[in-house]
Amino acid sequence: MSAACIAALIAQSGCVSARRFRNYGWQLDSLRYYTAKIDSMLEKQADEINYLRTDYYTKSNEINDKLEMLNARLSDTEAQLMRIYEKVGSGKPVAPDSEDISQITPEARLIYESAYRNYIKGDYQAAISGYEAYLKIQPDSPLSDNAVYWIGECYAAMGKSQEAVNTFQQLLSKFPNSNKRPTALYKMGVIYDEAGDKNTALNYFNTIVAEFPNSAEAILAKDRLE
Repeated sequence: MSAACIAALIAQSGCVSARRFRNYGWQLDSLRYYTAKIDSMLEKQADEINYLRTDYYTKSNEINDKLEMLNARLSDTEAQLMRIYEKVGSGKPVAPDSEDISQITPEARLIYESAYRNYIKGDYQAAISGYEAYLKIQPDSPLSDNAVYWIGECYAAMGKSQEAVNTFQQLLSKFPNSNKRPTALYKMGVIYDEAGDKNTALNYFNTIVAEFPNSAEAILAKDRLE
């Protein structure tokens, strides 16, 4: 083989090696780029996971707090019912609610039931909105007085005592014959009693005893009066 051929082969080999080197460099740069991109994605996902984990624990704590609050309220209610049971005795039948809901539309019933579920969950603002929506479409239905009453209960649970009293007063004014009347009177008495306005509280408790002497609220009112 001539010297010229050998030189040509060496030159060609050098060109191939240079192209391969450039290809390796490009592949390395591409690998670095995608590695950095994957690292960035993993870091972002890790941040999102940490956020979700923190959000989960925060909401779990909120739910636990609400459950504890509801359990405390249930315990207080059970204690009150036990006192009523001991004083009234087991021989007296308990009158069931007598609301006729046949005239309430299915849509309105769903709104009312959803509002009550929100109240049970402790989402009082959503419950208030639900009851108010119910009252807009069924302002004079058999459950309208109940809706007003539960709005008052929501305000009381939120610590908005004045709003609760105003709502209970609205119930007494608009629905004077409501079966929620003695309960609303008792709730207002308790609110004023806890606020230190003993005279106003006594007026409500005495009103319950005078108007509803055989009611469970009258028994509780007498306990307060004693």
